[in-house]
Amino acid sequence: TLEFLDPDATDDVDKAQRSDRWLSFHLDGAFWTPFVKQYHAESESLSGAAMTFEGVVSKGDTSEQQTAPSTDDQLLPPRVHLSPGSHKYVVIRATKVSNADEEIWFVRSASPEECGGPFHANVAQDLLNRLQSLGYSSTVMGGGRIDFLDNEEVSHAHVFGFSYGFGKG
Repeated sequence: TLEFLDPDATDDVDKAQRSDRWLSFHLDGAFWTPFVKQYHAESESLSGAAMTFEGVVSKGDTSEQQTAPSTDDQLLPPRVHLSPGSHKYVVIRATKVSNADEEIWFVRSASPEECGGPFHANVAQDLLNRLQSLGYSSTVMGGGRIDFLDNEEVSHAHVFGFSYGFGKG
């Protein structure tokens, strides 16, 4: 549970005051909940062994760890692509135009040098174009910043912030 003070918002900046009201926030589940549960289950079963993130591809990584893909899946980009360091990220939902019931989720992070600009839209653009060329309809569902560390000792991702254009990821 997350608790924080509720600010009293007014139109006049000079009259803004702190509130004594506390707001409480609890998130029961989100699209990433199954991944977090899998992470916790794997970390308990491995008891200290090195964790692997299936489907995660970091910059410079040539070995993709994806489970047996179907023919259509072989053409799709990796579901998760994280660039090491602190960068902007986007969450994208894609559906096949011919089968709108099946959703596929993607997470992308990239430095401004990799994606061609400093905005979340720049991070999403290449993936959106690729998905469209493969016959998928895609929507950017949100974004933020992600600090991704990937080395021999530990793989760690800290997600924070939000995108002004797309909302919270």
